[in-house]
Formats: sequence, C-alpha cells, structure tokens
Amino acid sequence: MSQTDETGELGYLSIAEASRRFDDGSLAPTALTRALFERIDATDDALNSYVRVMPESAIAEAEAAEERARGGRRLGPLDGIPIAVKDLYDTAGVVTAGGTGAYRERVPLEDATAVRRLREAGAVVLGKTNTHELALGGTTNNVHFGATHNPWRLERVPGGSSGGSGSALAGGQALGALGTDTGGSIRIPAAFCGVTGHKPTYGLVGRGGVMPLSLTLDHAGPMARSAEDCALMLRVLAGPDPLDHDSAMREGEDYAAQLGAGVAGLRLAVIPSLVEDCAEDVAENFERALDTLRSLGATIDRREPMAGYPDWRQVLGPVLVAEGATHNETILRQWPQTIGEPVRTRMLRGLEVPATAYVRGLEMRKVVEARFEATLAEGFDAYVVPTSPQTAEPIGEDPHTEAAPPFKFRNTYVFDCTHQPSISVPNGFDGHELPTGLMVTARKFADGLVLRIAHAFQQATDYHLRRPEF
Repeated sequence: MSQTDETGELGYLSIAEASRRFDDGSLAPTALTRALFERIDATDDALNSYVRVMPESAIAEAEAAEERARGGRRLGPLDGIPIAVKDLYDTAGVVTAGGTGAYRERVPLEDATAVRRLREAGAVVLGKTNTHELALGGTTNNVHFGATHNPWRLERVPGGSSGGSGSALAGGQALGALGTDTGGSIRIPAAFCGVTGHKPTYGLVGRGGVMPLSLTLDHAGPMARSAEDCALMLRVLAGPDPLDHDSAMREGEDYAAQLGAGVAGLRLAVIPSLVEDCAEDVAENFERALDTLRSLGATIDRREPMAGYPDWRQVLGPVLVAEGATHNETILRQWPQTIGEPVRTRMLRGLEVPATAYVRGLEMRKVVEARFEATLAEGFDAYVVPTSPQTAEPIGEDPHTEAAPPFKFRNTYVFDCTHQPSISVPNGFDGHELPTGLMVTARKFADGLVLRIAHAFQQATDYHLRRPEF
C-alpha cells in the first residue's frame, strides 16, 4: 500500500474504530493526526473544505493523547480523535471569521463551549472548515474564502451552511466535525456528502461562543460518518452551558450504550407533504429505506401534523432573516461592503421585517412544535422523511449572484422549528452517483432514540461506508 493509500485509509476510519486501535496500541494518535494533515495537503486544493488548519496545536494535542494512551489513562473514546470545527465556533487564539469579510481578523480569546468540551475530552482540533457566509445559505459557495466542493462530484455543492465540515468528512480529511443547524445546515451537507449529521434537541448542546444566526432556531451538533460516531461525540458535547441563555441545562447521556436496542416494535410516521415533489431517485431511495426499516421490525404509517394549517410555512419565514439581520446589524449598517451578495441583500431585507410578521412567526413556531410533539404522542416513536427533496446542485459560477434555494431546506427547516432531535444518514445515490439522505426525528430529548434508529439502519446497509473517488 502506498503512503497516499495509507493516509486515505486512516482518514476514513470511524471514531469508534480509531479509539479501539488507540486502546490496543495498533495506532498512535500522532500517526493518525499526521496522516490527516497529509490527506488535507493532498486533497484540499480540490475540495477547499478548510479555511485554516492548525497543525502545531493539533500535533501537540495528539502527542498529549498518545502519552495518555501509553499510560493507560485515555480520557474516553474521543481522546486523540482528529476533529474539524466549523468556522462559526470560537477557537482561542485562532481566527473565527464566520465566513465573512467583516471578521477576517477576529481572534477570540476563548474556545466556544463545544470546542472546550471536545478538548477536555482529548480531541485533536485539526482546523476550521468553510461555511456559507454568516451561515445564511445552503451552498458554501463563499465569496471571501472560495467555494467548497462535493467530494462525490467536484462540480457540485456540498450543501450548507456546514459544507466544509461535510466535505472534510466525505473527503477523508477528518473523523468527526462540528456543524450548526438553523434551517438544515448540519443535515443538508450530511445528505449531500453521504455522511451522518445529528441536530440535537434545541439547547442540549451549548452555543456559547458560536456566532449566532437565529437564536430561536440555531442548534449546535456533531457530524461524522455514522450514528455511532455521532453518539460518541454527543456524549461529550451535551450538557449545561451558562453562556447560552437557551441551554437546556441538563446533562447528556451515554448515547452509544443505547444503540443496540434496534427498531423492532417501533412505530414510525411518514409525513406525506415532506415526501411529495421529491426528485425521483430521492423518492425511490426513501421507499427502499422504509422497506429496510420494516424488515427490521418497525411499523410505518402516515400522519400530517400540520393538517388544517395551509399557510404555516409562510408565517415562519420572517423569523430567521429578521434575527440574522439583527445579530449582524452593526456590520450591515457600517461595513456592508464586507458582506458579499446575496447574503447582504437577504439580511438587509431582514431589517425591514415588520414586528407583527416576526411575532406571528414566533407564535407559529410554537404551534408547529406543539403539533409535532402531539402527533408523536398519538403512539408514534419517530418521524421518517427524506432529508432533502433533491441532491446536490451544481456550484454557481458567480457566488455574488447565487440565489438561496429554499426548496432544499423544505424538510429540514421543519425540525429546527420543532426543536426536536433530527439526524440524517446516507440511504442511497441518484443517477449521477450523488448521495441522498434519510432523516429520522423524535420527541424532544429523545436523542438516544433517534441515534438508535439511525444506527439500526446503518447496521443493515452500507451507504455510510462508501467513499467517493475524486
């Protein structure tokens, strides 16, 4: 095996497998970290997943993890694991720009809560991944830092706004990653890049030190290759955060310990309005996924939680743009030229949202949350729908004029509004060999159940194990 092949193999290890190899001494954290940097050096000109790498601090973290491993003092499954961090999370002493020109030289003094938790668990922070500017978009075609490319088809987007994290995972450049999700920004890149992305229950993972877009809808969470790896990450990430006023202020659980229970006897709900108008291959892969879940012992029925509310989506719309514009009002007013189009235009419109429309949106969000929780209380364990009704579209030639396509977020945005835990796992490919995703969502704080269903599906399929050739 050539050195390039070997670094590629190590780059596609699961977190769980790498941790086992650290335990038995067959792999050292420094060797894995160096292999990941070699992989990044070899592939990131094509992918542009990272906006900056942190080799000196990462090697030092890996050396500390290796010393603990040699002494039988590993801190847990994430000790020595190389992780990529979306460039919305503060990293002490390292620029956190949020994908915008206004913050190109912004250097935080402290780590975001999630980054701190990862480091306390021994994780190795490889660097900062590209994001759609200010997290307001779904392509990661960034005016300031360049477009990120999808490893499955380099001319396609990786999704957004956590597109750099999705691309890094699919490209074998990290074993896990941090993303954020306001309208689908963890789950869309997971679906488009053929990896796994978990949006935890709102408030379960603290957002302290994360650049906000919409505090009503923002979620912080893990991305990896499998539900098992996301469970290992969530165990570390979940917990009280005094820096996040919406923190659930509750401890996490041992989510990995819950994975083996399977889906036999579970009752799952398909939402018809989130299946109609899907691309043909997306719909076919979804139906095959349902057959897999049935074969594992799940029962599947159909329910429409928002029946009788024909205009509920339109009412919700103003919340995200109004809050995003408000959080970024200073730079919009004083340095608008530092924000590229079309993000600047969309945010400026957000400053014009009437208070009445904003308040009605907040009220409707509560209705949506209540109805989706109530439908599950009728005897369902979880919802299953396609992650996105489409696959990855071509990268726009001019990021300054790229329009925001709301259709791709149609399914994911719903579950930001419900505040429920929601995961996307790979469930097939379309005719262009682009990945599709299956999304599983359960009641609030049933993150263990969502991860368990996703894990059972992945134990019966191999889509999450496939790798792109690029």
